[in-house]
Amino acid sequence: MGILATAGCVVAAQVIGAPGFRATDVRPHGSAEPDSLRPGLLTWIFGTNLSRSPGCTVENPMVPKTYKTELCGTRVIVGEIEAQLIAVMPGQINLVLPDHPWENEMVPVQIVRDGVPSAVVPVRFGYTRPVISLAEPAYAGLPVWVRVQRPSGTGWLRYPFYTEPWDIGSGYFQVRSQGRDVPFLSTLPFPPHPRGGGWMVGLPREPAREYLNRIPLHLLFSLDSAGKYQVRYTEYRYVPEKAEVTIYQQSDWTPIEILSSTADQRNEWFVTLAASQPDDTVELLADYLPRVLARRDESALKLLAHYLDSPDSLVQTYSAYALNYFDPDLIRRLLPGRQPLRGSVR
Repeated sequence: MGILATAGCVVAAQVIGAPGFRATDVRPHGSAEPDSLRPGLLTWIFGTNLSRSPGCTVENPMVPKTYKTELCGTRVIVGEIEAQLIAVMPGQINLVLPDHPWENEMVPVQIVRDGVPSAVVPVRFGYTRPVISLAEPAYAGLPVWVRVQRPSGTGWLRYPFYTEPWDIGSGYFQVRSQGRDVPFLSTLPFPPHPRGGGWMVGLPREPAREYLNRIPLHLLFSLDSAGKYQVRYTEYRYVPEKAEVTIYQQSDWTPIEILSSTADQRNEWFVTLAASQPDDTVELLADYLPRVLARRDESALKLLAHYLDSPDSLVQTYSAYALNYFDPDLIRRLLPGRQPLRGSVR
């Protein structure tokens, strides 16, 4: 059942028993599975005896100022703070969690119906900011994928965002090594810059779950030296009222380690990659071609050249932008007459 509940409220209290629910019954609104919570999140609670029947809703569920801390005799207490309620029904409550700085901790939740309290149920609040990690072990000269675990309820991150391989939309990465900022790749015609929003390119379907919330960091920075790095992710939003771009969410500076590799290991990896070329558009753009671009020599350019005349316009355009990663003299020698697409700043 969605955010809109049955209107009206039975006035007479009919206390059948104490409200009952489990920690797994407290989940982000719209989520089919339990997930960690965060302060201020629109949330569902499922259970039994949660309110009088048939229940009731606030005057206008789309206007937060109409939300109440008590509806039809039902209150929800989260960490000793009364939550703002939107709708209550015997089997479901729609609410907004209190805006309190809980992070990565268990917080007690209790429902009180007509003065009868439920058991206190600890539920997990997750991170209130993005969390960065390596999506897979990283080696110098090979692909470096970082995963961005965004707070529950703040959406997901999808690559590709657009057809420029270096475009990650409203997200912005910074990398440090030995206390110094690592610059963006000099070959990029338009280095990423902080900006808010932007539309994503349409794909035949969304990438597989394992491809979501990760970014090929090697397409933004030179990470060919083994060692310890620090990475930070910032996401921006355009605020029309202020006519400016502001920080929406930001991770901590997070340490990652890039391991050393030998020339034989890198060659063996590329031979294996070249032997398994997919035809699927989503597989190519979300995983395969970004991996190819970790290597910017003659063998990688020859492999990329197969896709420059792809019948799929998305693959063709992405590949044409990808030429920016290669030395112009190498392009002129192997692909005479070909010019990289330069794109524009959006």
